[in-house]
Amino acid sequence: MESVNPSSTTQDLLGDLDEIVVLNYATKGQRFANYFIDRILAYGFAILVAATLGAVIGLSGGTGEGVFEGLPLYILMYGSYLAYYTLIEGLTKGRSVGKLITRTQAVTFDGQPITFKLALLRSLCRIVPFEAISGLGSVPWHDRWTETTVINK
Repeated sequence: MESVNPSSTTQDLLGDLDEIVVLNYATKGQRFANYFIDRILAYGFAILVAATLGAVIGLSGGTGEGVFEGLPLYILMYGSYLAYYTLIEGLTKGRSVGKLITRTQAVTFDGQPITFKLALLRSLCRIVPFEAISGLGSVPWHDRWTETTVINK
């Protein structure tokens, strides 16, 4: 007959409980507020970048012809958008201005703060067409694809 040591079973069971992470997920309302606030600020940042570029071109004697139309304009706008989200979330470990206001934070699925690399990946996911609409579902694509989520801080 094999004997079982009850204390070792209890210890293993309690050890498994230490690995369970309980996250207090942000509400859809908080997430929408984050999106709205950060979208306005990202556009403002893009306009600031464009105005600065225009001033530099003007001061250097250039005309800026072709810079603010077509493909160069898209690159400028999307580049500014990526820079805003990547820098703000990367430097603050998952807190954008919108998230600061709503007291939320982007974290990994296991509750760890996001890295600069994850902030960049989340930003890249946000420029996928119709990505914003995915927020109407259960998990927005930029969370699903990067294995992150937004929690109450």
